Formats: sequence, structure tokens, C-alpha cells
Amino acid sequence: MEPLDILDRALTPTGLPDSPQLLVGTALALALLLVVPGAVWRLTGIVVTIVHELGHGFAGLLTGRRAVAIRLSPDHSGLTTSHGRAASVPWTTFWGYPAPALIGAALVMSGLAGRGATALLVCAAVLAVSLVFMRGILAWLAVPLTAAVLLGLLGFAPDPWLTSAAVGLGVFLVCGAVRALANLTRLHARGRTHGSDAAILARATRVPGGVWLTLMWLLALACAAGSGWMLWRAVTG
Repeated sequence: MEPLDILDRALTPTGLPDSPQLLVGTALALALLLVVPGAVWRLTGIVVTIVHELGHGFAGLLTGRRAVAIRLSPDHSGLTTSHGRAASVPWTTFWGYPAPALIGAALVMSGLAGRGATALLVCAAVLAVSLVFMRGILAWLAVPLTAAVLLGLLGFAPDPWLTSAAVGLGVFLVCGAVRALANLTRLHARGRTHGSDAAILARATRVPGGVWLTLMWLLALACAAGSGWMLWRAVTG
């Protein structure tokens, strides 16, 4: 399919499948399959890390930070560096963990509103643009591969699949955000806090890391609850 055909398709509403129950069931099953099994999560969790680090990166750009550079590690850790005012550090640091949940909820909403194809194209475009910030082999491999999968869906998948893909990706990101936050919370419970986002926020603001963790959890759970409500409404009509 030609690029203009993909663009035209992405801008055309896709609508919901004839069976919303099947859509929701497929999205939930896909998310659980990608998040719960440890062997699968070792691979798919990289996607959540990409969104996490882009959350830092774009939050930094909004506050005027520059020279943004993002590195990814196979253990799902990442590092986003940038230069700018010290006052912008808390804002930039905070938005890593909430980013996957927020983007996930937006994908669920877009898919259920008939704009799943548009949402997938936007995600692919953001990933393509973000390549200028990526450093290291893993980032240079994972980001283009993720964008290519999204473009492949837009080019070859039937319309109902695009809606299912957008909703499924959204649920996956929300669930992945919750799992990542649970891992962070366990580290803090064991006292292994050095270098975590919450610890950096605590040092930068003198507000305890537990407060920042709580705020991150509230945002993630709000996104999860909102996504669940939208899926329930789709099923019950």
C-alpha cells in the first residue's frame, strides 16, 4: 500500500466491530498475554519503557530542555538525559511512569471512538520523530521495529483489526504501566531507591518519594479505571 493510501486510511473512521464483546475480550486477552507471562514481558516491556522514556523526553522539551538523549536497556531500565534549568527537573522526571498509562487510555478512547487507525498512525509518527533522540543499538532497533509493526497494521490489516489493535495496544500500555509501577514500589519497599524517578523527585523537591509514588499510582489507576469504564460501556452499550 502506498504512503498516501495509508494516510487516507488512517484519516477514515474505522468504526466498531459488529461484536463489541469480541473486541473487548480480544483486547483484554492480548494485554494479559503481553504483560503477565515473564518470558513475554521481557520482550514486550521494552515498548512500555520506550513510552516511559518518551514521557520524560517530551516533558523536558515542553519546559525548554534541550539535547534530549534516550537510552534503553534490556532489563527495561532506561535513561533520558537533557540540559536545562534545574527547576524543570521535577516536571521532566515525574512524567515517565504515568506516560504509558495516559497514552494507553488515549488509545482505548480513540479506538472505541472509531479513530483507531488515526491513533496508530500518530503513534508511528511520534516513534519516527523520536529516533532523533535515541542512542544505542537497542533503541535504534526497538523504536523502528515498533513503528514498522504499526505501519504494517495500517497497510495490511482489515478495518476491524485496526480498532482491535488500537484498543489492545491501549490496554497493554495501561497494564504495563501498572506492572512497572508495582516493580518500582517493590524496590522502594526493599530500600533500593537510589536512582529511581521517585528518589530523584524526592532529592529535587524535598517531598518524600512515597508521595511521588502515590501521585504516580493515582494517575495510573485513574487511567486504568477510565479505560475499564470505556470498555464496559462498549460492551453494555
